Amino acid sequence: MRSYIYYFLLLTAILAACGKDNRVMYKEDPRIYFSKFATNPDSTDYSFGVKPVGLLTDTAYLTFRIMGTAVDKDREIKVTIADSSKAKAGYHYNLGPLVMPANAYEVRVPVYLYRKPGLKDSIVTIDFTIEESKDFKPGYNDKPGLNVYDRLHYKISLNDQLLKPASWDSRLALSFGVYSKTKFNFMIVTTGKTDWNSTIFPGDQNFLIQTVKLSLYNYEQANGPMLDENGVRVVFP
Repeated sequence: MRSYIYYFLLLTAILAACGKDNRVMYKEDPRIYFSKFATNPDSTDYSFGVKPVGLLTDTAYLTFRIMGTAVDKDREIKVTIADSSKAKAGYHYNLGPLVMPANAYEVRVPVYLYRKPGLKDSIVTIDFTIEESKDFKPGYNDKPGLNVYDRLHYKISLNDQLLKPASWDSRLALSFGVYSKTKFNFMIVTTGKTDWNSTIFPGDQNFLIQTVKLSLYNYEQANGPMLDENGVRVVFP
């Protein structure tokens, strides 16, 4: 009987200790990081060059996610802009409120981007780093270039040029062939799609392929072959 009592008391002590550990874990400092996945990579390349001429401002987003439990009050998020950033706050961009809303685990903070004359021949960047605020500590110890998902840093590149998508040679060329500015502009106009670096799902890609092929066929029926900026005929595989 004494042995049963002993084991009962021992089990009670262990459970009590676990409860204390859980409370300690619960009270750990709240942390925050940039939420990143395959469809939400660690940078955004934004070009006004693929947008209508009259569009003078647009919006990109920074997605933040917390580690720990949501609370019933708004909490402050803090980021710094690297000295290497070429974009000027108030001229090229403005940042929306850096706040994690009450009872939220994730928030998308708007970055308002402005079309400026100098972007026709230059690319400017905004390099964000999460810093400690009065409510959050940085969520991970990720280092730029050393982690698959660098969750403390985010970069937005801004221009007003028709640039070759970064994923063209590795992915888009299989479906759309050799790149040219004329071809790419035709693809944008006929499909209405402006973001060609993000993930394109198979069903959507098939639709895009059929759309540009049919549009090119109709163009050639009315105008003859379309020639690109190098005098080469525009074709799709």
